Amino acid sequence: MAGRGQIPKGNAVRRNLVDTSHLEQDFDVPDKLKKLQKRASYSAATQLWWDTWANSEQSQYFAETDWLRLQMLAPLVESYCRKPGHFIMAEIRQSESLLGATIADRMRLKVAALKDKNQKPIEAPPTIEADLQLYAELNDE
Repeated sequence: MAGRGQIPKGNAVRRNLVDTSHLEQDFDVPDKLKKLQKRASYSAATQLWWDTWANSEQSQYFAETDWLRLQMLAPLVESYCRKPGHFIMAEIRQSESLLGATIADRMRLKVAALKDKNQKPIEAPPTIEADLQLYAELNDE
């Protein structure tokens, strides 16, 4: 007796593949959004935080709204640097998570699928062509 359960459909389709083609477009983001506004008024820690995000690999996929989110987060990061608190950190963590801060966030957002567009697809394993006549001759002996 074979396995239990229903027989799988013959035309099964993988439904967990996500189309990320809409993320591959180049956004024409103005340079002023990519620079920290009022940079001199922020501490070195906040400036380092901004520079880390601005130079991150995922920032090449940021649209204007993503850069505006970082601009809104900068005062919160500054506030956290001056007086740490778990409520401020929770908001920072949640917003950064939506932008792909950790490896788990990037996996969830399927950023790795965009990483190497030039990667060759996995080839199918080679097929073995059987020489049926040779096989028959060997078995006739």
